[in-house]
Amino acid sequence: MRCAIHALFTIVAVAVVASFVPQPASAVDTPTDHTVVMYFHRTQRCPTCLKMGSYSEEAVKGGFAQQIKDNKVEFHYIDFQDEKNSALTKGYKVAGPTLIVARVAGNKVLEYKNLSEIWTKVRDKAAFTDYVQTNVKEYQK
Repeated sequence: MRCAIHALFTIVAVAVVASFVPQPASAVDTPTDHTVVMYFHRTQRCPTCLKMGSYSEEAVKGGFAQQIKDNKVEFHYIDFQDEKNSALTKGYKVAGPTLIVARVAGNKVLEYKNLSEIWTKVRDKAAFTDYVQTNVKEYQK
């Protein structure tokens, strides 16, 4: 039963994440192994949450531009209060603004990590960027 629930969650999670891709990607375009970075935010965001989101996006897009072009890294903003994202919110146990990095292979989430230290690094952009990029690199191996 637990395996069936996990498999269902994985399928739903991949489908929801795929819905955030601006242009439809074909199976030929998307590598079987890639890293997905998701910044979960509230519908209405405070200045700190806006900063964490922009720092996260800058860290990923600035540090992995070629990997993004090659579809090996993706970055998504996800409103965790929006009902359409409830499967992801529950699956990743999101209760507040959160940055998740996940390794995906064959449309299955193999592992993921909550980068909870973004809260302690938000006042130091360089440390924040380094923390995010280091963790994304770990999931690229």
